Amino acid sequence: RQHRFFAGVDVNQMDRLNEQLQLALLAYADSMQEIQTTLQKDFDCELAYCDMESTPGRPSHFIAVNKNSIEKQESALSFFSSDASTLEVIMVVRGTKTITDIITDLLMDEEEYKGGYCHNGILESGQYLAEKHTKLFRNLLRASGKKKIKLTLIGHSLGAGAATIAGMELNELPEMDVQVIGFGCPALLSKELSQQTESFVTTVVADNDCIPRMSSATMLNAILDIAGFDWTPYAKQDIKEAVNEVSSYFPTLLKDYKQTILDTVSSQPLRDIPANIPTKRVEPVLYPPGKCVHLYRDGFGISGNVVPCTFFSELDINRRMLHDHTVDAGYQLIFLDLMRQHHEDHYFQFEKEKK
Repeated sequence: RQHRFFAGVDVNQMDRLNEQLQLALLAYADSMQEIQTTLQKDFDCELAYCDMESTPGRPSHFIAVNKNSIEKQESALSFFSSDASTLEVIMVVRGTKTITDIITDLLMDEEEYKGGYCHNGILESGQYLAEKHTKLFRNLLRASGKKKIKLTLIGHSLGAGAATIAGMELNELPEMDVQVIGFGCPALLSKELSQQTESFVTTVVADNDCIPRMSSATMLNAILDIAGFDWTPYAKQDIKEAVNEVSSYFPTLLKDYKQTILDTVSSQPLRDIPANIPTKRVEPVLYPPGKCVHLYRDGFGISGNVVPCTFFSELDINRRMLHDHTVDAGYQLIFLDLMRQHHEDHYFQFEKEKK
């Protein structure tokens, strides 16, 4: 990986990203009451709309208004502005939680969109959100007496993808100032289309999170790589080490057979690599959207860089590829590890987590 050629992450933005991550996590709550109470208590926001149910192409989400932008007081959220002419609104889209969400995830054919290509199932979800709520946003703006809405769309996983598409649609409206923050967003847009969204879309990727790297092309390439991988030298070495270890503890057990076993292992092929496996790999079409912030374990600690979307063009098969996609064991953990390293404080907690 060529991280060193790209700009590092500003740790001063981590408080803001953590606030947005907590909102993405809130979308997974089991009740509307929990969402409403938490928004009022921790984020000084009033719930304006909430849909707890999801169907294919219709993700669960909620919309909230910053009370302080109405009352002209200082906001509790760092990513809200203090512009008196702006109404601060957030839309948070839930990620994969039910079987219907999984159906949307699996509809991953590339569909033409805005001169490029997009994940088919998520495209439908994002367009649904934009179409459904355009009237609501205009009504909120009219009732507030403000000139413009600053809309921050937030999501994790599937929710990040749907939020991105909705943001692309709503950003075309003159009364909307749109920013999108996604955590673990799936491979969503073609390269050129992703680059066009860098000014208002940020995708955060935790280390080896497999979802931003997962498309039909990268999955096929991973299968071909695994099928064509010659693991016999490693297997033979393991067998030799096992034989030597047994011999060291029980010298008489393999006394008459040890060399025969070792010679047989060295001379016999353990598997034949299929000759018909293609050597050429499929070029990925879809990548995570916008400006990509990659937080990763570098062998010494946690580092972070702003990297191109094409950085995530292949699946990294390893033991943390699923853990790193989750909010708690992936994103919250790497956020905390980065800040504890930065502050040289093993007990560091973000302000909202201290309450």
